[in-house]
Amino acid sequence: MVDSSQSACSLRLIVRNDPTIGDSTSHRKAIELYDVIVVGGGPAGLTAAANTSHRGLKSLVIEKQDFTGGLPVLLYPDKIIRDHPGFPCGIIGKELSRMLSLQAENAGVEFKRGEEVLKIDRKEDALLEVRTPNDVYQSRRVILCTGIYNVPKKLPLLDGYTGPNLHYGIKDPQEIARRKVVIVGGGDHAFDIAIQLSKISDKVTVLVIEKYAKAKENSVRLAEASGVNVCYDTEIINFFKDRSGVFHRIQIIDHKTEEKTVLDVDELFVAIGFETVKTFLENNGFQLRGDGSLVVDDNSQTSIEGVFAAGDIAGEIRLIATACSGGIVTAIHAFEEIRKPYWLK
Repeated sequence: MVDSSQSACSLRLIVRNDPTIGDSTSHRKAIELYDVIVVGGGPAGLTAAANTSHRGLKSLVIEKQDFTGGLPVLLYPDKIIRDHPGFPCGIIGKELSRMLSLQAENAGVEFKRGEEVLKIDRKEDALLEVRTPNDVYQSRRVILCTGIYNVPKKLPLLDGYTGPNLHYGIKDPQEIARRKVVIVGGGDHAFDIAIQLSKISDKVTVLVIEKYAKAKENSVRLAEASGVNVCYDTEIINFFKDRSGVFHRIQIIDHKTEEKTVLDVDELFVAIGFETVKTFLENNGFQLRGDGSLVVDDNSQTSIEGVFAAGDIAGEIRLIATACSGGIVTAIHAFEEIRKPYWLK
């Protein structure tokens, strides 16, 4: 039996004064109450929203980009994802994201794209208020699926450089075909780019500042087998601009030998990680771990009552597959809190 006061199918309107309208006593804006608001439209958020909606909860996804799909669309739309369950031959990033978005839409999830959540407040009536620059939304529960990283880290040496040949991801590989490419980074993202571009570029070089790569072993081997030149213990120490202000040569140093070399480069990719969403989380009073991720309990709930978290923002293993599974688990915990049987009141 479901407590009617907690029914997810009931529609409730909350009226507030709208300060943007002259006479707030005669003009009021009705706010629709959602059962669940999911912040972030990546794999974790889309999966969480699909599962809350499947269980009859009125669900809204708020995504700051003007599209859903998360990092697979933003950074590696044409990358083949080889470790996601159910795709023995792999699946490209943008297609996996498209399918996750479609699944959520078919489940009845509502979307607000192009809006960034700035503030989450718990109100006296136990509802949660979610603020964006455009509007205010209210819900019974919130699920944070922002990802722990959202802005690519910049290479300090290139601070302020905005030339067209500096990249942090691949939108259209064909635009840089037949070029000399240098990639800075030693993780999966760097080697995935290298493998992808090795098929169409004249030359691909990966500069790894550490003595070894942090990418998966099979990715490193595949890159090397594809003709990618991998330089370990190496970093960029200088770059040279032409009259138009665009660099086409860089100087690197091999820290093993202290030898310096100048390389010709048409396109430079920086794949050294991402900045965390720590500022947003701290501004909203969440308890954080040392790495900037959220502290959650066994039910995926954060230090703020009613706010849950799923995906990279709360997980230690940061893969698309674990983000999706975390979204499912968190959706069920949120559902169980909203649809409490009367004997648990």
